[in-house]
Amino acid sequence: MTGNRLKLAVLARLRRPEVRWKIHELYADLKNAGELPALEAEGDLFLFRCNFALMNALYTLQGELAAAGWYLQLDSLDIRLLPLTAHLPVTDSALRDYYLDWRHCWQTGAAEVEALLSDFWRRVATEPSETERREALALLGLGEDADRLQIRRRWRELALAHHPDRGGDAEIFIRLHWARERLIGNI
Repeated sequence: MTGNRLKLAVLARLRRPEVRWKIHELYADLKNAGELPALEAEGDLFLFRCNFALMNALYTLQGELAAAGWYLQLDSLDIRLLPLTAHLPVTDSALRDYYLDWRHCWQTGAAEVEALLSDFWRRVATEPSETERREALALLGLGEDADRLQIRRRWRELALAHHPDRGGDAEIFIRLHWARERLIGNI
C-alpha cells in the first residue's frame, strides 16, 4: 500500500474485529498514539487537514481492500471491515472523489474552512442531510417512504425494546434517539 501513511495505522485498528469505530473515536485514537500527520496549519485548518488525511486513508483503503475480498464500511458512527458480499451498500461517490483528491486538502484555506464550518452548523440546525435521513431510517428499519406517524410508532417500539432501564443496550438507544431527532425532532 502506497501513498497516505495513515493507511497502515488505520488498517491496524480496523483489523481488530471486536471494535466498531466511530470517526471521532478513530481520530482521537490516532491522535493519542501520535500517528496523525504533522501538518503546517493551526486551529480549524489543522483539524480540516487532519480529517482530510484520515478520510483519504479510509477511502483509499476501501478501494484497496475490496480487491482483497473486504468491504470497508464508512459510516460516521460505524467504521469496520466486513467480508465482501455481492450486495454492497451504495457509497457517496462525490464524497469519495473529494477526499481522494489531495488538491482539496492543500488548496483549502482558513477562510474556506471557516465558511465550511459555518455552513455545516447552519445545516445541522435545520434539515437532516439525505445521508443522515437514509441512515436514520435504516436504524429504525424503515423505508424511504416512511411518514411521520410510521417513524414515531417505530421509534417508540424500538425505544421500549432497547431502553437501558428495561435491560436494553444504551448505545443502541442513543443511536435510536439520534435517528428520531434527525427525522422528526423531539417528540
